[in-house]
Amino acid sequence: MSKTRQISIALPEDLVDTIEAAVERGEARSVSSYIASRLVPGAAMDALFAGWDADRGAPAGADGAWAERELDRAFAEQSDQASWTPLCR
Repeated sequence: MSKTRQISIALPEDLVDTIEAAVERGEARSVSSYIASRLVPGAAMDALFAGWDADRGAPAGADGAWAERELDRAFAEQSDQASWTPLCR
C-alpha cells in the first residue's frame, strides 16, 4: 500500500456534489479515493510521455501541437464512450 498524506484543496461545489454522490452510491470508499482513482491514470500517462521525451526528445513545433490535439481528441472520445469502473473501493 502506498503512503498517503493529507492535503486540502478547493473544488467547485458542483464537482464536490458529484464526488460525494459517487461515494454515497458506493463507487468509491471516500472522496479521497475517488479523486485518487481519477488522478492515477493521468499521472501514469504523464510519466510515460516524459520517459519517451527523455529517450527520444519531445516532438518539435507543429508535430508537438498536432500530437497534443490528437491526444486531447482521443481522451475526450474515450471519456464520452467509456463506462467508469471505480479503481479504489
